[in-house]
Amino acid sequence: MHFKLIYISPNGTTRKTSEVLKTVIEKNGHSVELLDLGWGTNRDNYEMIFNKLKEADIVGFGSPAYHMDMLEPMKRLFEEMLINPEAYDFKAFVYLNYAGITSGKAFFNAAKLFDAMDIPIIGGMKVVAPHFHHQETFPTAISESFIQSFYYKIQANQFVAIPIKNLYELFAPRKIRVNLLYPLVHIIGKKRELPISIIQELCVTCGKCERECPVGAISMNEIATLDTEKCIHCYHCLVACKLNAIKAPIEKLDEMIKLNKIMIGMEKPKNYIYM
Repeated sequence: MHFKLIYISPNGTTRKTSEVLKTVIEKNGHSVELLDLGWGTNRDNYEMIFNKLKEADIVGFGSPAYHMDMLEPMKRLFEEMLINPEAYDFKAFVYLNYAGITSGKAFFNAAKLFDAMDIPIIGGMKVVAPHFHHQETFPTAISESFIQSFYYKIQANQFVAIPIKNLYELFAPRKIRVNLLYPLVHIIGKKRELPISIIQELCVTCGKCERECPVGAISMNEIATLDTEKCIHCYHCLVACKLNAIKAPIEKLDEMIKLNKIMIGMEKPKNYIYM
């Protein structure tokens, strides 16, 4: 079978999850192609993505959790797929990296869109991963084994689709309070976005931040320039720039994370397979 793994991964953890999946699927005798929505022409070329979807038997869609949902480029792809008139002839699964606080409504929202497109879903997986500003090893031996076990389970189930009548209940938010908070999250999240600044004296216009910005919000002029309308505040540019020419008060993120833990609490179990 032909697998496509389409993912968005500003801090690299969803890419690493995708790579683990690719390795275990290939060991099982199938072909796998990785497609990073945040890299190069993939950021805008949906026609190319649609053509890749036509080649696939099974497609995995991977994203970090952000504001209780999938990251913006993945949501945008789903919206483009929804309005694309072509019928899809593949089965899908969804995988999410998150910090353990909440996967929110990411799975539920994806299920609704796939149902509207008549795309069967064979499973889902959430895996705890570190925030981009925490230098922790990922995947650990435990998380790598867990990611592999997800594939083995859907394979043992012969890639059978989850019945629609079970899908929404299975993918429902883990906590009741998520339904209450979700309408406010994007409003609150906008107000909590940290200001990003580019230090002119330090920028050498090497172009690394421009190449690696997952939404193409940075362009090279005399120095790197940030388009605040496009920016999704994933803060990957801070990590990409090794000269510290891009700044944001990242220390405030940990304060926000602590508050989120108090407001929402940690999901249990943290790592989970939906089937």
